[in-house]
Amino acid sequence: MSKQLMFAAVAAIATIAAPISAQADASWCTDAHMQKMDAMVAKMADAAMKKSAEEHLAKSKAAMKSGDTDGCVAAMTLAHKDMGM
Repeated sequence: MSKQLMFAAVAAIATIAAPISAQADASWCTDAHMQKMDAMVAKMADAAMKKSAEEHLAKSKAAMKSGDTDGCVAAMTLAHKDMGM
């Protein structure tokens, strides 16, 4: 019986945590975050990584503008990766 209770507790926590992490990622899709990213990308020294980050950032901005939060977050995740974040 205690295993069932433990499983229920873990399932409840997972259900609560998923929307919280999605909201944190959605905070990347704001004008303020885009401006911050533009400034950080401008300072990048590695030309190839800078170009990739710029491309991903442009895709993220386009998705944000069209209301595609999932696409915005996905592209921003790749931009962050390009920047070593």
